[in-house]
Amino acid sequence: MKTIMNLLLLAGILTIFGGKGAVAEAETSLQALINAVPEGGTLTLKAGTYEEPLILKKPITLIGEKGTFIKACSDQPAITITGKNVILKGVSVIGCRQIPAAVTVNGRNHHLEDLVINSASIGIKLESAVNSSFKNIEISGQGKENGIELWESHQNAFETITIVRVQDGIYLENSHNNTLLGNHIKESRYGIHVMFSDHATIKKNTSTRNVTGAMVMETSGSTIEDNKFYGNNESVNAQGMLLFDVHDSTIRDNMISENRVGLFIENSTGNEITSNKITTNFVGAQIMKTAENAIEDNAFIGNVNHIQAIGGMGGGTNQIRHNYWDSALKLDTDGDGKSNLPYQADPYFLTLIKETPEYQLFFQHPGLILLQKMLKSPAGMVVTDVAPQMEQSTREPLESQPSILTGALSLVMISTSLLIIFYGRKQI
Repeated sequence: MKTIMNLLLLAGILTIFGGKGAVAEAETSLQALINAVPEGGTLTLKAGTYEEPLILKKPITLIGEKGTFIKACSDQPAITITGKNVILKGVSVIGCRQIPAAVTVNGRNHHLEDLVINSASIGIKLESAVNSSFKNIEISGQGKENGIELWESHQNAFETITIVRVQDGIYLENSHNNTLLGNHIKESRYGIHVMFSDHATIKKNTSTRNVTGAMVMETSGSTIEDNKFYGNNESVNAQGMLLFDVHDSTIRDNMISENRVGLFIENSTGNEITSNKITTNFVGAQIMKTAENAIEDNAFIGNVNHIQAIGGMGGGTNQIRHNYWDSALKLDTDGDGKSNLPYQADPYFLTLIKETPEYQLFFQHPGLILLQKMLKSPAGMVVTDVAPQMEQSTREPLESQPSILTGALSLVMISTSLLIIFYGRKQI
């Protein structure tokens, strides 16, 4: 009897420990479940935290329920995507410092959507990734690594992505024909950083409270359109947008406001810089070593200094005309909407305060304006618009359009003031 009891006890112990082992294996074998999904199939993850690096290398769909987290603190990415036609949706990714990237992507025709990535390393890294799309993604970091990196990755699209506290929001190198649409980047070094990448489309993005809103270098045939670069002013090197070695590109309909320098252009040729609204910057635009650019139909409003040629115009052949300058003297004798008086931007004030910063206190002082007219800068330092606009022609951004409520409130205030004046006079 005693022998039978001992055998039963031993069997019970083996059963208990064997069951625990099976459960642990089931809990940690998410990769095995992924591997078991047939091509074209879908795997939905239950809410919870999965601490296992995943590899998706065949055309499947992986969807996370709300509250699904993939956490990685090893030397591998949290999620590696390769092959083609992988779809990843609804997953939150947590990455520690030691991982190379939270998500790495190569191959083609992938689609990533509705992701939340919080990583101390790179958020999403593309290497030789082609024709893939990324939509509705939130990326936050610690200011040390890039939000999204592209290396030799072409024809990809990034739409409605929010990026906060990273080094560069979206960084492209040797990556061509990529589209950035409707993304929002803030509190980083460079919002958008383009290097050696041609035919980029950068449209309807917002870049604010960064050192530089967009750093665009070594590119040709690109389009930068209808973006908002504002509030990039907390560094001595802060700029709304910098164009260096940019050629045959279109920069139009952008709102560039409240930056230290709104637009900086250097070593760039053959560009169309048109219909941009450049407002309330310390320096609206700076030009250096440029030629054959068309700077037309832009609005320069409320800048401390509208435009400056650093080191002179360099003998360039830029076409600067038909811009609106709020400080220009205007006279239209033939009714064509263009002033017959050329506008000249003299950098006298900037030169003066560079030598003696305390003179900033005298900005717009009548005596300083008189000195500027008497002691003009050399002709090569003065930027001239030969036929400035009489009225602003660029469209207003939505934020600055007065609302019905604002109009009504203004009307009430005016009416109240008139009543006070009227009854006050009657009593007198």
